Amino acid sequence: MAVENLFSEMCAASLVSDIGPAVPEPVFVKYRANRELHTRNMEELLAYIRNFLVTAGLAANITTDDLNAYYQAMARNRAFGIPGTTPGNGTIWLFLLARVLKPSLIVESGVYGGSSLFTLRAAAPQARMIAYDITFKNLIERLPGVDYRERDWGGDVLRAESSSDLCFFDDHTNNCRRVRQSFERGFRHVVVDDSPDLGEIHDFRLPGVPSISMIENGKWADGDTVEWNWQGRRLRYTFRIADTFGAKDLIEAAYRLPSLKRWTGLEDAFHYYLRLKPSGEAGTFPRDRTA
Repeated sequence: MAVENLFSEMCAASLVSDIGPAVPEPVFVKYRANRELHTRNMEELLAYIRNFLVTAGLAANITTDDLNAYYQAMARNRAFGIPGTTPGNGTIWLFLLARVLKPSLIVESGVYGGSSLFTLRAAAPQARMIAYDITFKNLIERLPGVDYRERDWGGDVLRAESSSDLCFFDDHTNNCRRVRQSFERGFRHVVVDDSPDLGEIHDFRLPGVPSISMIENGKWADGDTVEWNWQGRRLRYTFRIADTFGAKDLIEAAYRLPSLKRWTGLEDAFHYYLRLKPSGEAGTFPRDRTA
């Protein structure tokens, strides 16, 4: 039987109806369901997220209002869905973590198109925000209330202002060095992207190695190597303990942000949420003099 005939028979026997041509949808909408089903799905999603927050030692006080606020914000996020920006489920986690933490200061390093920055700004409008990148040429729009600094954050004069302040790193830079820098500046809450483990590193040309995935469970040993193909090139990475900057000893807890795709249909990210050990009394540090 010809393949096209077999496919036609399968379609005819399917319980899924073909109701016409595809219709335009916002990039953050992957399905349309009747109101009752959608509500049950969102309640299940909310329960899952709350359970994770409890496991991570965070307040689980988010509500359906927070989820609705997220989707309303994404409808205004001009950078959402642009290739290279934070995937959809990554933005959900960023939005809700910022809602839970209520930081006084948010730092983002690696802005690119600005989708994650918009997300954090919408989640925590009360926070002071500083955005770092080596270039802002890819930025879709500049947001009011954000301090844009076209340089690497590591050499800047900056300190946490409260114990709830948040750093987000999506800059394809050594995750462990960023942890050390955050710790020395008094930050307790860090989210890192670009944190692949062995089976995921092939997705990157510039992963943030050594990544949190590589140090959290001790699987990687000094001198371990991995090779992979990326866009016609053969790449190699050798894991070195010296490159981790003692980050493992600075981390109080590390949690990979779990997949939400079964509820949202959106792409997951390589995000970790980290709670760092205290490095001093937050709030006693002087404010950034270059602000």
